[in-house]
Amino acid sequence: MGHVLFPLFYFIGLLAGWFQISVGPNFWLDIGESIAIAGLGYAIAEAIVFRQKKTINRKDESARKAAHIISNLSACLMIWILGIQTTSYLIITGTYIGILLIHLTIIGIKIPGIEEWLRNVGREGETPGEGALYNALGILFALGLLRNDSAAAISVILILALGDGIATYIGNSYGRHKLPWNKYKTFEGMIGFATGGIFALFAMPVPGTIFVVVLATLIESLPIRVNDNIALPVVSSLLYFFMI
Repeated sequence: MGHVLFPLFYFIGLLAGWFQISVGPNFWLDIGESIAIAGLGYAIAEAIVFRQKKTINRKDESARKAAHIISNLSACLMIWILGIQTTSYLIITGTYIGILLIHLTIIGIKIPGIEEWLRNVGREGETPGEGALYNALGILFALGLLRNDSAAAISVILILALGDGIATYIGNSYGRHKLPWNKYKTFEGMIGFATGGIFALFAMPVPGTIFVVVLATLIESLPIRVNDNIALPVVSSLLYFFMI
């Protein structure tokens, strides 16, 4: 994204995806999951290669986290009402459009509404729209892997939405005790994540959900540089996949 050749490769990518659906045994859920895996691979590579990259949190994260929670809860609602397959169509379409908008923003083309949105929710040091893109990829991974269990997919997204959102609010407002293994996180934030994540029990009321929430809480507290918007749903989805 941002390179002069991006439109060419983007078109080739879209064409390849359409070809896989039209003449092959693949489904759009497969394409969505493949895109998510590619995004995870890039996030890991970026964390390894660009070690000097540092994202600085906003002084006021309320607008960013509100958008995060609302968008993910909306995805849960769509799964419940429309089903996983239709929801995947909508999120893949949104992701395709979002990637194009990020490219246009990087090369300096101003799009009405996007600049204001980035100013309100963006973080210094990150690619414009990076958080939202990884969030969409995380959802696509959950939908693709857990396509046969809507409750599990909703549970994963609830952990991502409420766990991450409440952790940030509690950590910023009441965080006083730093974690020994991560000076940027607090015990209060960890408790907030677990408290928000436990709402996943409403969608998936099984003992395994508690295990998933506990492990996701520990992963979120680690000083890893891979974007947690994609790392958390990938790990949570894999756990559910092997448990059910």
